[in-house]
Amino acid sequence: VWSAGSESPFCRICHEGSAQEELLSPCECTGTLGWVHRSCLEHWLAASNTSYCELCHFQFLVERKPQPLTQWLRNPSPKQERRTLLSDTLCFLFITPLAGISGWLCLRGAADHLESGNRSQLEAAGLIGLTVALLTIYLFWTAVSVRYHIRLYQEWRKTHHRVKLLTPRPTGLPACQNPLLGPHQPSKRLSSETVV
Repeated sequence: VWSAGSESPFCRICHEGSAQEELLSPCECTGTLGWVHRSCLEHWLAASNTSYCELCHFQFLVERKPQPLTQWLRNPSPKQERRTLLSDTLCFLFITPLAGISGWLCLRGAADHLESGNRSQLEAAGLIGLTVALLTIYLFWTAVSVRYHIRLYQEWRKTHHRVKLLTPRPTGLPACQNPLLGPHQPSKRLSSETVV
């Protein structure tokens, strides 16, 4: 049992007081559950991917901004995804010049065979076919790999947002009126006791 005079209020998420950051009462919860730091609530709403209080179901007014691509590149979540991204990047950096040089050498050889006469046209056609096959496989692998990582990024982006709680700032309102509720919403009932 908590009574209003027994101790100072603290954040229901981090259990710290108001020394570092001002405590808010942004929803219909009262007593010990009614106080929260803005940063703690924003972090909680981002982590839970919700925009309402899970206790009283009060709907918060929030602004969600997706995390930038650089944040995903630094931390693409599971270790397996990070390893896959790193290995695909290394393969791309190694295979791209290799495919380019191989294609150029094959086409150069085909051109030399075509210039030398009729007997070398079969070898020239084989080298051109090899170049086409090599570039087709390379482009297919690149497209599949890029598509896979784009899909992973889009899934990550759906659940990783920067959440900003949009609430009016207190402007000399009476102590019994909650500045975080809209002008047409009733203020919550103040209770001197809350059973935890």
